Amino acid sequence: MAWLLQASADRSAAERLVADEEGTGSCHAIAKWQQTVEKAVKALVSALREARVFGTGVRARHEVERYVDALLRLPRGEGNRTIQKLLYGLLDQNTRTAIKALDSLAPTMPPRRNTEYPFLDASGRWTYPAAEGVFSREEIRTFRDLAHRVLEGAGRIVSAIRRRPR
Repeated sequence: MAWLLQASADRSAAERLVADEEGTGSCHAIAKWQQTVEKAVKALVSALREARVFGTGVRARHEVERYVDALLRLPRGEGNRTIQKLLYGLLDQNTRTAIKALDSLAPTMPPRRNTEYPFLDASGRWTYPAAEGVFSREEIRTFRDLAHRVLEGAGRIVSAIRRRPR
């Protein structure tokens, strides 16, 4: 539950940042939505480990996509069918595509477009994540919707995992 509670706090912080009157908070909001998605997915992994369905738990890495792949390969079993159905419903192709796009915004070296550090744009000029137009309104809406959907879905699935017979 701690993972879900922190994910919820990150989502709340993102909402405050995206409401920034100057318009420079979008990159920070996207970073917080990435953390929301990451922690919500880690909540699923942790709940499955506690239920002894998964043998491994979460690691300090930030990439969400690798956890999603593991969740979709949940071991088959009578007790896992409901959880599998919920996971497949939450982690559909559109959601996985959006998670991959969000993961791609993690800072790298050499720097490319990200949510935290200055980077070279497509024309080879330096820019920065808070600059106007770095993130489109569509991207902002997509990442916001993704964070809300994944957090709410993860909460439902964690509850289902905790209720399942052992």
